[in-house]
Amino acid sequence: MSMEGMRRGRILIVHQGAVGDFILALPAIKAIRQFLQPVWLEIMGHPCILQLAEGHPYADGVADVNRAEIAPFFQEGAHLPESMCKYLGSFDAAFVFGKGVAFTLNLRLVGVKRVFILPPFPEERMHMVDHHLSSLMALGIRSDPTLPKIFLREEDEEWAEAFLRQRRWAGGIIALHPGAGSRKKIWPPLRFADVGRILAQNGWGLLIIQGPADEEVAGEVLRGLNGVPHLVLRHLPLIRLGALLRNTSLFIGNDSGISHLAAALGVPTVAIFGPTDPFVWAPRGEKALWLQGRVDCSPCDWQQRQGCDRQRCLEGVEVEDLLEFLTRKMQAPPQRVIKDGRGISENGLSHHGIGGQQGISMSHYQ
Repeated sequence: MSMEGMRRGRILIVHQGAVGDFILALPAIKAIRQFLQPVWLEIMGHPCILQLAEGHPYADGVADVNRAEIAPFFQEGAHLPESMCKYLGSFDAAFVFGKGVAFTLNLRLVGVKRVFILPPFPEERMHMVDHHLSSLMALGIRSDPTLPKIFLREEDEEWAEAFLRQRRWAGGIIALHPGAGSRKKIWPPLRFADVGRILAQNGWGLLIIQGPADEEVAGEVLRGLNGVPHLVLRHLPLIRLGALLRNTSLFIGNDSGISHLAAALGVPTVAIFGPTDPFVWAPRGEKALWLQGRVDCSPCDWQQRQGCDRQRCLEGVEVEDLLEFLTRKMQAPPQRVIKDGRGISENGLSHHGIGGQQGISMSHYQ
């Protein structure tokens, strides 16, 4: 059956990745929907993340991949619950992000007509959004280049407005997220605190975002703020956090899922990179930028990262560098950056590395 012959069917998409991985897959999910025009498209994954995509233009429904009756489908030769066999067998095609070989075999076993495995990582240096779209192109699913976008429900926007109004916070808000999935991807917390104090002294309100794994890092930042007024957002559902971020003027974070969330909401975003490769993993958005300390060993692979005792790549971004970068970007025309008296064009979805002071790489995704 060709891709054309799969139009108007029931489509299942399986994605078990983290927040940032999932957001970077959204353009591909949208491309599948637009090309195949299914009567029903369902995404299976982690519910805390899938709330970002439920509804138009992504999914008609979502399913929890952590349900006990799903677990046997990830094992070869396991007894498959009859109810789940009937449910999964009702789909005409499935797209699995990742290496789920056993899951793929079991989907075919229960009657899914076409099952496609989308490779999780590119074989060459390519941004993840482009990698996913390229994988679909190889299957015959064509799409135009696009950015990840998160669409908020009216009820969440109203909740966020009421939340800030009750606390008498309005306008001029900057969000800082000092955490990340790994301590080795975190800009020094006291530098986040220094930036926060300086911004507060210039009249900005500070939102400090603390996720489930951020308690230690957030604590260091809060102590470093030394009494500066701020509001801490702890353990909020992603869609509610996104609604609050939509009310901010700027987001500053690390290579983390929340940076991708801010960028996908259209919030002016600066992500600070260290050992990971921004040309592969940087947030993409109309107002998303990144900074990275330039050292010979960065970016590095996971094994090298585990053996690294000191992240010089992150330490290479000084507070002054970030503030200068913010000032320059806020004041410069949106299509142009001035470096050492020279104009550097930034167009489309291209990836431009711009060398800054103290060996900082800079890039802007439009």
